[in-house]
Amino acid sequence: MNESLAVEHGQIDQDLRAIIDVAPEAVFLAWRSGELIHANEAACALSGYAPSALLKQPLDRMLALTWPAEEAEAINPVWQRGRREAVPTWLRRADGTWVAVEASALLLPGGKVQVWIRDVSGHRSREDHAMETIRSEHALGVNERLLKTIFDLLPVGVWLADRRGRIVGNNPAAERIWKGARYVDIPGYGEYKGWRVETGEPIAPEDWGMARAITQGQTVTGELVRIQCFDGSFKTIIYSAAPLLGEQGEITGGIVVNEDITRLHEAQERQRDSEDLLRLVFDLLPVALWVADRDGTITFTNVAADHICNGVEYAGPESGDALKAWSVETGEPIADEEWALARALRGETSRSELIRIECRDGSTKTLMMWAAAIRSGDGEVIGAIAASEDVTPLQYTQDQLRSAVRERERILAVVAHDLRNPLAALMAHASTAQLAASRLPGGEKVVAQAASIKDITKRASGLVNDLLSVGAAGTGGHPMLDFAAVSPASLLARAADAAQPLLAGKELALEIKSANDLPEFDGDANRILRVLGNLLENAVKFTAPAGRVTVVAEATDAGVLFSVANSGAPVDAAELEHMFQPFWQARSDAGGTGLGLAICRSIVEAHGGRIWAEPAEGQRLKVRFVLPWSHRDTSTGPRRSAVNFA
Repeated sequence: MNESLAVEHGQIDQDLRAIIDVAPEAVFLAWRSGELIHANEAACALSGYAPSALLKQPLDRMLALTWPAEEAEAINPVWQRGRREAVPTWLRRADGTWVAVEASALLLPGGKVQVWIRDVSGHRSREDHAMETIRSEHALGVNERLLKTIFDLLPVGVWLADRRGRIVGNNPAAERIWKGARYVDIPGYGEYKGWRVETGEPIAPEDWGMARAITQGQTVTGELVRIQCFDGSFKTIIYSAAPLLGEQGEITGGIVVNEDITRLHEAQERQRDSEDLLRLVFDLLPVALWVADRDGTITFTNVAADHICNGVEYAGPESGDALKAWSVETGEPIADEEWALARALRGETSRSELIRIECRDGSTKTLMMWAAAIRSGDGEVIGAIAASEDVTPLQYTQDQLRSAVRERERILAVVAHDLRNPLAALMAHASTAQLAASRLPGGEKVVAQAASIKDITKRASGLVNDLLSVGAAGTGGHPMLDFAAVSPASLLARAADAAQPLLAGKELALEIKSANDLPEFDGDANRILRVLGNLLENAVKFTAPAGRVTVVAEATDAGVLFSVANSGAPVDAAELEHMFQPFWQARSDAGGTGLGLAICRSIVEAHGGRIWAEPAEGQRLKVRFVLPWSHRDTSTGPRRSAVNFA
């Protein structure tokens, strides 16, 4: 027997010490505070401490008082109030390992307590040994209290199960995620309700990752699961599980980690729904769309794009020859690097470009193209988008209309040209008859009739000249203009004099506004007077009595600007777009041919200028045209302009 241990707290009763020392079980004598007073040889053997070292160990440090919690609550009364019935717990040995024991206690007088510790490790089941392994530092690798603290601080949920699959522990995050916990074994996993996000199939108890980890040794990583929490709410989690292995590689339990990604998943779902909606909208658009990344590789096309190209894929600038295209304006083929999308990747923006493409089946189509760069927040080009509209039917219709108009104007020009000869002959015969009748007695009546015939013939000849002018404009003719230096002020004065017969008896005021020092410009004075005359004639015709007609000339950077305006109710804006078309008339009863404004446009455009009509406050209409300052060719002197009026 070992020699007795004594402490400074007093001498132990010799009879009690004898009983303790000969007891086959480990017996500790301690103050109720947990400070050891005496221990027998069996206690030293069980704990692995030498007698002197053992007395330095607090009893509460040697017995597992904090894990699991339900056992810890039953341990404290062992020496604080005394418990005669044996309580299962764990004893920490000197080498740091834990041994399964049962503890009971008896309160003694003087504030002392006697504790009996019995080694039951040889009688526990394999499952209890597995739990011991889980609780030991060998399995967890760190002190249990430290491990629990770490578990409690983790933002992800952690679940622990024993060999049978029974849930034996979890951290607070796990309960927050599930809104509670159920300490059940594998058959009871049905209380944890979940569905696989990808398929929507419910998860059976044996299909949970924890069950597969324990029964099959599987490791599950990153499964996306939709769960119903114990309060009835739903969440989306990332579910991972793995088996816990003992020293011999046997499965001793399992661990599960849950991460709540409900908000992220909902945001992804909303984004996916938005993308699906956007894709649907794009596919319904009649306009073709191509989207390219920064390298020029096509990453998105819609249905219209596939339909337009008949299966030909434009994969980027490097493989642009998959689509052959030509510029409608110039007829030149479009090089790979000159596609609108390729230029957009260089930061250019294209609008309303007309191109003709050759499809895989050999057919051709006309497309209206737009393209622009896609930029990041700091302005860097990160891609490009191109849109195109199939305008083949419209282009075909326009070509047909242009052809029909050209043919009509060609025929009109031919007919008008052929009418000049008989009109000239009629004028000559009328003049001859008028001269002959004037020499005969009583020939006054014939002279008057001949004069009427000459007047009618003259007006018909003017109509033919108008038709020829418009015909030349429509068929690409080359009317000849005699350019010379022209004074704007003198032009207005001559136009005002020529308009006086029109104003006679009309009760209209004609106002001329022009600075005498306006610079001269190059132009055909007679043709410009024709323009001013036509505009003044229209203004007088559509101005009510007591009204006013105003003619203005002023200098601008582009050239000399003329305007003719008259008072009266404003002209409808829709009519302004059609005024310069041949045969257009403001009223069906206005008389005339409707060619006056078309002729004005032809003459102005032959000078390189532009004519238009615009509404004016307090006036019926204002027609303006600008003529450039110079048309001279210094190498040849004043030139005659051959202008295409198309």
